[in-house]
Amino acid sequence: MMHTRLFYGTIQPGKVDEAWQVLNEFAHKVRQQKGCLLTQVLQSGNEIVGITSWETAADLATYADGEVARELFRRITPLFMGMPTARSYEVKVNLWEPAATKQS
Repeated sequence: MMHTRLFYGTIQPGKVDEAWQVLNEFAHKVRQQKGCLLTQVLQSGNEIVGITSWETAADLATYADGEVARELFRRITPLFMGMPTARSYEVKVNLWEPAATKQS
Protein backbone atom coordinates (compact mmCIF):
# COMPACT_ATOMS: atom_id res chain seq x y z
CA MET A 1 0.00 0.00 0.00
CA MET A 2 1.17 3.50 -0.84
CA HIS A 3 1.58 6.02 2.01
CA THR A 4 1.47 9.82 2.02
CA ARG A 5 3.02 12.30 4.43
CA LEU A 6 1.61 15.80 4.89
CA PHE A 7 3.77 18.59 6.29
CA TYR A 8 2.10 21.81 7.51
CA GLY A 9 3.46 25.14 8.65
CA THR A 10 3.05 28.90 8.50
CA ILE A 11 5.95 31.04 7.33
CA GLN A 12 6.83 34.01 9.53
CA PRO A 13 6.28 37.45 7.96
CA GLY A 14 9.43 38.59 6.16
CA LYS A 15 10.81 35.03 5.87
CA VAL A 16 8.98 33.88 2.71
CA ASP A 17 11.94 34.05 0.30
CA GLU A 18 14.29 32.28 2.71
CA ALA A 19 11.69 29.62 3.49
CA TRP A 20 11.08 28.97 -0.21
CA GLN A 21 14.81 28.46 -0.79
CA VAL A 22 14.83 25.78 1.90
CA LEU A 23 11.56 24.18 0.73
CA ASN A 24 12.68 24.05 -2.91
CA GLU A 25 16.04 22.54 -1.95
CA PHE A 26 14.42 19.88 0.21
CA ALA A 27 11.65 19.05 -2.26
CA HIS A 28 14.40 17.86 -4.60
CA LYS A 29 16.31 16.03 -1.84
CA VAL A 30 13.17 14.24 -0.64
CA ARG A 31 12.21 13.21 -4.17
CA GLN A 32 15.56 11.44 -4.49
CA GLN A 33 14.88 9.23 -1.45
CA LYS A 34 14.18 5.53 -2.01
CA GLY A 35 10.48 4.89 -2.64
CA CYS A 36 9.43 8.54 -3.03
CA LEU A 37 6.83 8.70 -5.82
CA LEU A 38 5.60 12.29 -5.51
CA THR A 39 6.72 15.54 -3.92
CA GLN A 40 4.58 18.69 -3.93
CA VAL A 41 4.75 21.95 -1.99
CA LEU A 42 1.55 24.02 -1.82
CA GLN A 43 1.14 27.61 -0.65
CA SER A 44 -1.82 29.77 0.35
CA GLY A 45 -0.66 33.08 1.77
CA ASN A 46 1.96 32.18 4.37
CA GLU A 47 0.59 28.66 4.89
CA ILE A 48 2.60 25.78 3.44
CA VAL A 49 1.61 22.16 2.86
CA GLY A 50 4.18 19.64 1.70
CA ILE A 51 2.92 16.36 0.23
CA THR A 52 5.05 13.29 -0.37
CA SER A 53 3.83 9.87 -1.45
CA TRP A 54 5.80 6.68 -0.90
CA GLU A 55 5.75 3.17 -2.37
CA THR A 56 5.67 1.51 1.07
CA ALA A 57 5.25 2.31 4.75
CA ALA A 58 8.86 1.20 5.24
CA ASP A 59 10.12 3.73 2.66
CA LEU A 60 8.16 6.50 4.38
CA ALA A 61 9.43 5.46 7.83
CA THR A 62 13.03 5.38 6.60
CA TYR A 63 12.64 8.93 5.29
CA ALA A 64 10.72 10.25 8.32
CA ASP A 65 13.32 8.84 10.73
CA GLY A 66 16.28 9.81 8.56
CA GLU A 67 18.75 12.65 8.24
CA VAL A 68 17.01 14.45 5.33
CA ALA A 69 13.77 14.90 7.33
CA ARG A 70 15.71 15.93 10.46
CA GLU A 71 17.72 18.50 8.49
CA LEU A 72 14.55 19.89 6.87
CA PHE A 73 12.95 20.40 10.30
CA ARG A 74 16.16 21.97 11.67
CA ARG A 75 16.36 24.47 8.83
CA ILE A 76 12.66 25.32 8.31
CA THR A 77 11.49 25.57 11.93
CA PRO A 78 13.20 28.95 12.60
CA LEU A 79 11.39 30.36 9.54
CA PHE A 80 7.94 29.13 10.61
CA MET A 81 5.57 30.42 13.25
CA GLY A 82 5.90 27.55 15.72
CA MET A 83 6.77 23.95 14.98
CA PRO A 84 5.73 22.47 11.64
CA THR A 85 3.42 19.47 11.81
CA ALA A 86 3.91 16.23 9.88
CA ARG A 87 1.41 13.37 9.66
CA SER A 88 1.46 10.15 7.69
CA TYR A 89 -1.47 8.35 6.09
CA GLU A 90 -2.14 5.11 4.25
CA VAL A 91 -3.52 5.86 0.78
CA LYS A 92 -6.90 4.16 0.38
CA VAL A 93 -7.95 5.67 -2.98
CA ASN A 94 -5.57 7.04 -5.61
CA LEU A 95 -7.19 8.45 -8.76
CA TRP A 96 -5.23 10.77 -11.02
CA GLU A 97 -4.77 11.99 -14.56
CA PRO A 98 -1.37 12.11 -16.28
CA ALA A 99 -1.76 15.90 -16.52
CA ALA A 100 -1.53 16.00 -12.69
CA THR A 101 2.17 15.16 -12.93
CA LYS A 102 3.10 17.98 -15.33
CA GLN A 103 5.52 20.55 -13.93
CA SER A 104 4.20 24.11 -13.67
